[in-house]
Amino acid sequence: MDALLNSAALESVVLAHNAPTAFDPARCGSRCRDFLRASARGIARLAVDSEGPTVSSPPLTQRPFRFSSYEADPQSGELRKNGVRLRIQDQPFQVLLKLLERPGQVVTREELKAALWSADTFVDFDNGLNMAVKRLREVLADDADLPRFIETLPRRGYRFIAAVQSSSPATEAPQPSSPQRRLTSEIQRRVVLGSLLCLFVAAGIVAWISLRSPLPIPRVVDTTQITKDGRLKEASTYRLVSDGERLYFQEGAFTQSERNIELVQVGTQGGETIRIPVPLRNPVAFDVSQKNFELLLSAGGDFGVTPVDERPLWALPLPAGPPHRLGDVIAHDAAWAPDGRYLAFAYGKDIFVAQPDGSQVRKLITVDDFDANFYIQFSPDGKRLRFTALKFSRPGVEPDQTNILEAAADGTRLRRLPVEGGFGKWSPDGNYYFYQKGRDIWVLPERHSLLGKIVLQDAVQLTSGPIAYDPPTPSADGKGLFVIGYQNRGELVHHSNDTKQWEPFLGGISAAEPDVSPDGQWVAYTTYPDSNLWRSKLDGSERLQLTFTPVNPHEPRWSPDGTKILFTDFPDKVLVVSANGGAPRQLVSVDPSDYVGAGAWFPDGNSIIFGRHRGCPLDDSSCLSIYRLNLTTQQESKIAGSDRMIAARLSHNGRYLTAGAADQNEGTVMLYDFQAQRWTKLAKASGSVAWSHDSQSIVVRVKQENQAAELIRINVPDGRVTHILNLKDFTLGGLWTDWVTLLPDDSPLLMLDRSTEEIYRLDLQYR
Repeated sequence: MDALLNSAALESVVLAHNAPTAFDPARCGSRCRDFLRASARGIARLAVDSEGPTVSSPPLTQRPFRFSSYEADPQSGELRKNGVRLRIQDQPFQVLLKLLERPGQVVTREELKAALWSADTFVDFDNGLNMAVKRLREVLADDADLPRFIETLPRRGYRFIAAVQSSSPATEAPQPSSPQRRLTSEIQRRVVLGSLLCLFVAAGIVAWISLRSPLPIPRVVDTTQITKDGRLKEASTYRLVSDGERLYFQEGAFTQSERNIELVQVGTQGGETIRIPVPLRNPVAFDVSQKNFELLLSAGGDFGVTPVDERPLWALPLPAGPPHRLGDVIAHDAAWAPDGRYLAFAYGKDIFVAQPDGSQVRKLITVDDFDANFYIQFSPDGKRLRFTALKFSRPGVEPDQTNILEAAADGTRLRRLPVEGGFGKWSPDGNYYFYQKGRDIWVLPERHSLLGKIVLQDAVQLTSGPIAYDPPTPSADGKGLFVIGYQNRGELVHHSNDTKQWEPFLGGISAAEPDVSPDGQWVAYTTYPDSNLWRSKLDGSERLQLTFTPVNPHEPRWSPDGTKILFTDFPDKVLVVSANGGAPRQLVSVDPSDYVGAGAWFPDGNSIIFGRHRGCPLDDSSCLSIYRLNLTTQQESKIAGSDRMIAARLSHNGRYLTAGAADQNEGTVMLYDFQAQRWTKLAKASGSVAWSHDSQSIVVRVKQENQAAELIRINVPDGRVTHILNLKDFTLGGLWTDWVTLLPDDSPLLMLDRSTEEIYRLDLQYR
């Protein structure tokens, strides 16, 4: 008895020791079931072995066997189906009887041969047995490949696999004496109890090891490009949603002054992108209902003007149908619960829940420390709600804080996750949370304890490379991620006055906002998209990097003597750095809420001009003005009449100043004459201004509605307009896509957009 128990315990411990160390709760069920089945078989063997030697029973009285609609009578030698006698030869019938006597057990070929032929018979036994079984199957309408009654076990024998009923009264085996019977029962009881104890101990060990073991960490093993349409998808603002077979996203034009968004779909295996006709303005998809087959959208109103766009929510039936409003709900983000029973949405700092149709709205969570909540998602089991909370100290720029918060589905137990980044989604099994951090995708594994507690493992970076990825969407099988990958790149080109063709400048380098030195020998520019300030000769030689992260340089301007470069550390500082390198020095003092920019030197080099937005929200143009700073005395003075004006540009001779009006006259270039000390309207145009080197004209890129963009020249001071170049086939890039620079011969220099934005699938392997 002790040996049996020790053997069972040893087998359980071995099974526990060999349990996988990388435990996935989603797979625990199958592992545990396999273990329990194996243990149950061991218990059954122990129970049988404990009974001791078997006692032989006398042969049973021959009575008919019944299976399916058949009845085989050993006494009469007849086989009937539904009472109708079937014709069957003796040998096939004897084979049938042997199989019916031991249903579910293997009857060997040797046993069947002995039942059919005596020892002194000379015959081809194998061929004869095969023929008998074949004829039996023909009578029973059975199939050897898909058997209903007789299963073949190659080189061993046959087994009757259908249920068999016999009316034969079972002859009782002789029973052991009463003391022997009690002893046998006690042994069986102890064996079973001991085996069950070993089973439970081993199962506990397996569960303990598995739940304490870390989840397998996924890694990206392959990348597949899903779309190849070359259109902008602006993944940093919008997202991908999927119903398992198709991806839904937005494409269109995204500029500082234009939003024209279309809803698009593509298969998860790739193919042609197809526009979804929606009679809504600028639709953006938030979620897809697996229950009701509807897309959750926001649409209508101005979009992309502020970081948080509160717009009506709509439901769009799939694959087709008219959209319908979800009550009176206004939100900037939303998601359906996994079971489709209710809706969660974000408005301002609050998260609300409502019925799926938008009715019965109630507040769920208030996040006072943040300005807005995005990427709301329920856990796959519907018990938790996770979202990304953002804080903007300055509207219109990247958020200062991005945190992942989580709460129970009823709004309680709000907490902040100990990771950086945001905009994530759970894997379908809820074991992994994939999110974005900077340019890359990260994963946060989540183990589930026996008591249901969530244990977060260390976050792991999944991607790193030249392609930047925006927030991920896990595939339906959990084996891949769908992402929008983008590579921001530009190409500097200039229009040659000699060849009248566009030609690469500095080898077509990806750079923006170049400015040529007064002597025409040097150029300063900011690299794109990493935004560092460089200077070099016009032929690209003698390159020198002047700034480094975290400085964010823009709008470089050479000093009149060519020794220094003025630039904006976007969005709130004006700095100057030596053209030969060194530490930049801040020139303008700013308050935490100020915005400054568009600096330029006066010809004497003793003062600069710059724009400032001071003392009110960014969308309030009443706080805009243009200032002059005396570098010797550090005195600031506002240019008279410059209220509500932006984008100041100073002529090379210092007499004129241009600026854009930010009020009802927006789209008008204003001209200030320092000699006359007054403003006049120069022309109806908007865009970045580049002064000619003789200070007698400006060049500006303009884009009229329903017309191609073009470069025009505006004479100063009479405002006469000359059309220079059509930009119909050009897409300009950079932070300010309308930026224009003039080379020493006044030929225009632009940066073309060579960026790519496509959808990719990242295939995962778990290790």
